[in-house]
Amino acid sequence: MLNESQILERIRAVVTEITDVNPMAIVPTANIREDLHADSLASAEIVMALEDVFKVEFSEEKVRSLLTVEDLIEAIAAELGKTKRSVA
Repeated sequence: MLNESQILERIRAVVTEITDVNPMAIVPTANIREDLHADSLASAEIVMALEDVFKVEFSEEKVRSLLTVEDLIEAIAAELGKTKRSVA
């Protein structure tokens, strides 16, 4: 199973591709909309891409609660823990 640092690196890759933001700006405390300048469409793209990368699925309620990079890390780690899948 991936640790939080490995999850963050994959999040950085996805967010950078979608938003063109500097990867070093993608820190756990960063707000997805305010700090990373992701509008609602970009935010949706980020979540869908992360679901594909990590082979997880978030409920609509969960997606609405994903405000920071830390929220993404925690949600992904929780889903990976639930499924007990190994992500390569």
